[in-house]
Amino acid sequence: MKRILFVILCSATFSSAQAAVLEIANSSAISFSNYDGQPLAVTGAQNTGSWGSLLATTAGIFTATYLGNESGYVNNFSFGMGNGSLSESDSVGASTSATVEAGTVAFSFSDSAGLGHTFSNGDQQQSPFGFAILNGQTNQYGTFDYLLGFNDSYASDADYDDFVVGVKFASMTPVPELQTYAMLLAGLGLFGLSARRRKDDFLN
Repeated sequence: MKRILFVILCSATFSSAQAAVLEIANSSAISFSNYDGQPLAVTGAQNTGSWGSLLATTAGIFTATYLGNESGYVNNFSFGMGNGSLSESDSVGASTSATVEAGTVAFSFSDSAGLGHTFSNGDQQQSPFGFAILNGQTNQYGTFDYLLGFNDSYASDADYDDFVVGVKFASMTPVPELQTYAMLLAGLGLFGLSARRRKDDFLN
């Protein structure tokens, strides 16, 4: 009976928790050169990555940390609906976070070249303008799921170091589903029934 109760409780626990991850949709491998400047000093050398968009598997907290730039334009990172931003005037290591729903994470990069120079997560990549998804890593500013290297609209290079952020994602505390409560109640009921039978056997 104890074993059955243990299985029920474990099943209820696992059904109420979901693994929260960032996935890359429409991934396309790329390689590039000349990644240099401040990002190189902070993140180490980068020469491969992928185009694509970042999707959250559940609702959670998405955090972006500014890791430097090497650009002539003034570039920025921002969440949708004015939920936080990073710019080249920020100190390296500055972070901003936003609560996001499951699906395509709402963020964008922009440069100072003129109106309309914004590239949003989920947009169709048009080299050289856009961002590359690079391998995440741990450095003095944190541990990241991915690095995002923005390449602004300056057309003479595509090195994805014009504005670099590290991103990580964490789920919010999951709310148990109705079936989870039902399984917990069933397990407690079985436990109570077992205890009552043992008491009756002892008295008899």
